[in-house]
Amino acid sequence: MDDSKYFEAAQTLAQGLSQWDLLIIAGSMIIIVSTGYYRPQSRAMRFIYFLFLPSWVLLALSIYKGIEVQGSYVAYLVAARHANAAVIENISGKMNDDVTSQILFLKVALLCLAAWLILYILWWVLSDKISGEGAK
Repeated sequence: MDDSKYFEAAQTLAQGLSQWDLLIIAGSMIIIVSTGYYRPQSRAMRFIYFLFLPSWVLLALSIYKGIEVQGSYVAYLVAARHANAAVIENISGKMNDDVTSQILFLKVALLCLAAWLILYILWWVLSDKISGEGAK
């Protein structure tokens, strides 16, 4: 049985997810440093920005797991040259676990960012103190 398609698909998925992770990190950092939107003036409402911290950690873990998948793919390519089925089976299990973890970390990070966005929209809609000087 040819496992190469499985390994190639897992490696491609991990690479794509890592690219999304990096884009999300960059986009969220732009939100923090940009001045083109209204920021809450009250300290209590600015605490919602702490939701970015677990998001970034989770996205970094997702990227790490993607790197692990890349390493497993290289290990598979080496093991396939020697037709070692037991080693390939172990690599397959690790790769599957890493892809599953990568997807989970990305999902939880997106939940944190979604919570920030919901709270920000609620503040924006319900606040009476939004003005052009809200970015200060």
